[in-house]
Amino acid sequence: MRVSEKMMFDNMSSQLQKQSASLLKLQEQVTSGKKIRRPSDDPIGQADVMNLEKSLESSDQYLKNIDRLTSFVSASETVLKTVQDQLTRARELAVQGANATNTAADRAIMAQEVRQIYDQLIAAGNTNHAGVYLFAGNQVKTSPFIQQGTFIGTTISPPVTITASSNDVLNITIDGVTENVTLTPIAGASGAQLAASVETAINANTTFQTAGLSVSVSYDTDHLVFTSNAVGGTSAATPNSGTAFATLVGAGPGTNRPAGTYMGDSAENAILIGENTSLYKNLPGDRLLKGTGGGVDVLSVVGALQLAMESNDVSGIQTALTNLTGAQDQINNERSLIGARLNRAETAETMLEDFKLTVSRLKSETEDIDLPSAISNLLLQETMLEATRAAAARIVQRSLLDFLR
Repeated sequence: MRVSEKMMFDNMSSQLQKQSASLLKLQEQVTSGKKIRRPSDDPIGQADVMNLEKSLESSDQYLKNIDRLTSFVSASETVLKTVQDQLTRARELAVQGANATNTAADRAIMAQEVRQIYDQLIAAGNTNHAGVYLFAGNQVKTSPFIQQGTFIGTTISPPVTITASSNDVLNITIDGVTENVTLTPIAGASGAQLAASVETAINANTTFQTAGLSVSVSYDTDHLVFTSNAVGGTSAATPNSGTAFATLVGAGPGTNRPAGTYMGDSAENAILIGENTSLYKNLPGDRLLKGTGGGVDVLSVVGALQLAMESNDVSGIQTALTNLTGAQDQINNERSLIGARLNRAETAETMLEDFKLTVSRLKSETEDIDLPSAISNLLLQETMLEATRAAAARIVQRSLLDFLR
């Protein structure tokens, strides 16, 4: 076969182009540290890398979920320890109060501390963590437990007139004390004026004053709201009847929310911590402190202890003492559940970290270069390209006169 000058030139150009391309590829690999920079470099390897990256992304998301869950559950565990401590103190007071050597005055003093314990339990149930309430179920933006007893009346239509000896008597119960209150006559009162007048009349009642009880009354949109100014297990403000009843709370009975009323729901929220694996992060407050589902109503037990001590009811104190055992057991069980969740989350986190290390190693083996080998190949390719260029320079120097010589 006759080899022409054009064939030699074309072959030389092709070799230079191939070697330059190989050199460029090696330079890209050395500078990037990756042997797969585009799908065409290794289609099968690129698919493997994409799958491994998806696994790493999923693992990172699961780890973030576990971190959120651990934070939430750890905060809940801290609250439960506080509740446990408060119930232990309530039990100590109950044992002391059941002792026959104590007087009514002694028990009244103990009742004051039990009232504070009840308030602490409400505060614990209303714990807010990272902008959400721990024990509200799905109602994470709603304070789950009523701290002060409240009564919400039904719709009224101001202006309102209270007439002496006609519609001026209201029977109301405040923290267990019931009295008939005679309201001050008022004509054409707005909602706010009516609320202020009713509040003044109730708080001026001598029976309530002697017992140290009072309320706040407000007008909200189209109804009156009665709120006890006291905290504790007996905190409530409930209009019952009287000639002024319909005028103040409308035609209906209204909504009674004594202290301890639960405003959340019973939902438990699960978070994915692995492939098809989830873990509950919260305890609903109604199960924890109200005994929903057959448990112990912890708040009612402590409230009953407070009332028994205030009324010097030794039998009631003994009953509360027995019920406190069940309340303590309930909190201990929930605390054990929290501990089990934390342990499971920790195990899942360890497994995910180990899995990430394995996947990262496989991904590196698939797409990363062996740097020493790559540098050696780069130097070799540079040498080969220089040799090809030197040979090409000698070939292209030949001219027609060289053939005619």
